[in-house]
Amino acid sequence: MSDDALEWKASLFRPSMTLSRILLVLGIWGLILNVVNLTIGAYSGKKALWSGFFLSGVSNTNSTDLVLDDLVFLLVSLSFCFLGLMGMRNALGDNNGLLKPLSLEIVSFTEKLFSLKDGFLPTLGSWLIVFGTIFYFSWSIFNETWLDPGVYSVMITLISFGYGILIFADYE
Repeated sequence: MSDDALEWKASLFRPSMTLSRILLVLGIWGLILNVVNLTIGAYSGKKALWSGFFLSGVSNTNSTDLVLDDLVFLLVSLSFCFLGLMGMRNALGDNNGLLKPLSLEIVSFTEKLFSLKDGFLPTLGSWLIVFGTIFYFSWSIFNETWLDPGVYSVMITLISFGYGILIFADYE
């Protein structure tokens, strides 16, 4: 096999840092939704039934019983977190620990948030991510619903533009 073919094959099993970050964020978000759903209910004070929510069936209930949906959603969220952390660790080439890449990302993000040393764009992107996150959590807490497509559209727009600006600034 040629070197190009071997490199291409190896790249399939080495996820990008961007994909790993997205998986980690989706996993953490899923874990938060799962905890909220099991404690106070994620759907207007009612417990969301994930299979019905995603497959257009019965999507909520007043029952607080633990069902298979909760366990499947928890396992999917945990696997997203694990795959994201493993991908970040592999992308950084660091085999020392699983949580070390996460701490490096947090430090890097806070530096971009409060410093203009890399320019204005990374700071703007970081603040858009923070505003999107604050908007989602504050709206969800005040209105007692965590599954609202309108709120998702605003939050995802702010966070995706912020992340896109960060990626653009890194490639400049």
